[in-house]
Amino acid sequence: MSTTTNINYSDTDGSGNLTLYKNYFDNGGKYYARFDRRNVTIDNLIARTQKKDIGVNAITAKHILSLIKAEIIEALQRGESVNLMDLGTFYIAASGTSGNTAETAEIKKLLVKFTSSKETNEAVSKLGINRIVIADSSPSIDSVTDLFTGLNDGTLTSKKAARLDGGRLKISGDEGGIFFAECGADGVFSEDESLWLKVNPESIMRNLSKTLEFFLPESLEIGKSYRIILRTNSRKGNEDKKTFVSAVSDIVTVK
Repeated sequence: MSTTTNINYSDTDGSGNLTLYKNYFDNGGKYYARFDRRNVTIDNLIARTQKKDIGVNAITAKHILSLIKAEIIEALQRGESVNLMDLGTFYIAASGTSGNTAETAEIKKLLVKFTSSKETNEAVSKLGINRIVIADSSPSIDSVTDLFTGLNDGTLTSKKAARLDGGRLKISGDEGGIFFAECGADGVFSEDESLWLKVNPESIMRNLSKTLEFFLPESLEIGKSYRIILRTNSRKGNEDKKTFVSAVSDIVTVK
């Protein structure tokens, strides 16, 4: 935590922006919205407090907050949940897949979550929206070509190679990859990723922004239809995005 006492900060106007991201896993091409973040620090909050009460001492306030922070962390380490001034509650949650019995339950890790209170939710219910924009940073699959036949008619030859053409396709990140999700004639596929078939990373021959070439997984069944799902966190430059973005192809049938 900063030790400065010279805290200058300008308040915002009480409104914000929404960005719409395409929800490829909705199977209907709908969008989901994210409110653009504008972070404030403890220093900023103390500065606002000093505007309302000039008697507030910044150094004392920061010292008290640092002590409270330490107590909150210690409470969580003891497995306790913490109600933070009725703003909401920090609590311990388990991440993992549970089996049918205690012996088969698999808990990957424990983590901290936060549930906001009714008072907190009501405080933002009338927040204004300046503008709404649609994000265009997701990859796009424009065509799927069977490299064995040279056709892009929606069919792929079993165990042969295929090519995806489009934009921002380059695969990166441990969770990134090319997946085949079985679908029906309506194109609807399961959101259960355990049912998807992943292309072996070693089977990817070309991994470029505009082109991906790879061999189909041998486990794809002839006669069945799939959607090709691409997931990546790649972006221009040397750094990867913090979050993964996805693209979904038109229906392809294995022959």
